[in-house]
Amino acid sequence: MKDTIYSREQYLRKKAAEKEPLNIQLTNNYAFRKLFKMNYIARGFLIALLGLDEEDVVKLEVIDPFEEGENEEEKEGILDIKIYLNDNKKINIETQNRYQEDWTERSLFYNCRMFTEGLYHGQPYGDLEPCIHVGILDFDLMKTPGFHHHIKLLDIKINEEYSSKLQFHVVQLKQVESATEEEKQTELYYWAKLLAAKDWKQVEETIRGNPYREAVKNEMYKMSQDEK
Repeated sequence: MKDTIYSREQYLRKKAAEKEPLNIQLTNNYAFRKLFKMNYIARGFLIALLGLDEEDVVKLEVIDPFEEGENEEEKEGILDIKIYLNDNKKINIETQNRYQEDWTERSLFYNCRMFTEGLYHGQPYGDLEPCIHVGILDFDLMKTPGFHHHIKLLDIKINEEYSSKLQFHVVQLKQVESATEEEKQTELYYWAKLLAAKDWKQVEETIRGNPYREAVKNEMYKMSQDEK
């Protein structure tokens, strides 16, 4: 086992030194789904994204992402990753490589559907659980600069929160290199760099002793060895 770990690390250090391109990047939908459906990796990403402490994550369940319409006329879709956090919060994570003009409406559609699912007739509306939609985009969506945007429902005059039960996170990978010094101090910055990485050197630079990102690197290594 030690020899296997050593040879893997040797291989990765060599590839990093040579700036060897990745044969499969995390912006690839298959690679993203395969890795982020792993409970441990999803946990690490959400801790960084939502600014959580380790002990805040009591339970995390990656569930079937299939969304079914209520009748034959309604749209159906497949979310990349769907997560139930601490038995009271629903999260779906989607990646998109190419510019999609209706991305905002798409995210609203999925988040609103997730918000209302499971509420039975006569149940109090207060039982509706918080829902968070996360878009990891390889294009610029927001007009203001920044690689991470957190959107809530607010009164725009006084900036008072109307409800925290519908939230959106937009991670713009093309904005990572222009991150501010303050943003560079966050764990989310290094997750975004990892997601945007195009060679092994860039992958290695994001790890910084983080066990969750180390797990991503190891899984990427396994995928890179599997030609199929």
